[in-house]
Amino acid sequence: MIRGGAVEAAAHSTGTSHLRIVHAVLSGGFYGSERYCIDLAIAQARAGHHVTVLAQDERSDCVQQFRASIAQAEATAALTGSLRLVVISRRPWLQRAAAWRMLRKLRPGIVHTHLNPAARRIGRVAQRLGIPHVSTLHIHYNEREHAPCDGLIALTRAQLKLIPEKLHGKVAVIRLGLPATVEDAIAQVSPKQADALRRQWRADEAEIVFGSVGRLTSVKGMDVLVRAFGKAFADRQAAVRLVIVGDGEDRGDLERLAGDDDRIVFAGHQSEIAAFYRAFDVFVSAARFEPFGLAIVEAMAAGCALVVTKTDGPAEFLTDPRALWATPGREDELAAQLRAAAARQRERLSYDLSRLKIGYLAREIEAFYRRVLRAPGPAAD
Repeated sequence: MIRGGAVEAAAHSTGTSHLRIVHAVLSGGFYGSERYCIDLAIAQARAGHHVTVLAQDERSDCVQQFRASIAQAEATAALTGSLRLVVISRRPWLQRAAAWRMLRKLRPGIVHTHLNPAARRIGRVAQRLGIPHVSTLHIHYNEREHAPCDGLIALTRAQLKLIPEKLHGKVAVIRLGLPATVEDAIAQVSPKQADALRRQWRADEAEIVFGSVGRLTSVKGMDVLVRAFGKAFADRQAAVRLVIVGDGEDRGDLERLAGDDDRIVFAGHQSEIAAFYRAFDVFVSAARFEPFGLAIVEAMAAGCALVVTKTDGPAEFLTDPRALWATPGREDELAAQLRAAAARQRERLSYDLSRLKIGYLAREIEAFYRRVLRAPGPAAD
């Protein structure tokens, strides 16, 4: 294998300090991990790096959203580097061969994988070619998938507890960041657009709109939120609405749980989310487990008041004293905090997001890449 220093030299063969980076995520859907991947890739291309994103299945939601995000980035801001998308088959037995051909051709300085399938099928190929492999821990540390990596990015300090101490030297804790495209989109939402959405939900100026964004799966705690909302506002005449944005395997169960409460709106998957944040008065994260919580940061950018469960990610980054907290899974606590938030009426808040923007965090990740590249590698075969 090539030593790390030789790989770094290959990354700088153009005579600049810009890196050639490959991101890989092998997902069909488009959720938080996939958004992190494309948002980081865009931020790196804006910083002058040459970035390739590897994804699977031309017809997948993930690929379609990646294409739309890249087109938006190219239309709204000049990329001083380059950014392209490479799509491979969704069949696992073809993915390693495709990765081998692509990586031999591109010879990137670093390969950054997201979620276990990409770490296993793409990251291993990179390392066989002598290209350092970094992986982000979007969920949990997995010994089989992550121990062989040259570098690991944890999203919270809580994740370090699951990583063997002997590996801590190759781990950096770097949070997610608010994408510039999302920040721009939120800033461009007009009051008329937000009001139009509220009218769709039959919410007038006096009503408090609680909103939540995420996959409709047990881990996101949407069932707890629906029950807590019903407990908090048992009087159906209360001037409140609950809007849940997203889709997933639990949607049918959640709709049955909501029953005939027409104050609860299931908005489904939305490709353009900025106006929703502006139309919400209070953003609620009822997750049972949340390694970070990017939707919370997006809601902060829109000025929403917050009701959040004390999970690993928010407990670390959310330090604003105005946030209202509940224990994961505790309906009564969450209901009490929903009532407390409603009592504050429709307030818009301003938050310090300086260390939670994608540009800031992309610079931290670049510094980590360079640390990995400087690390001594195994001797050449």
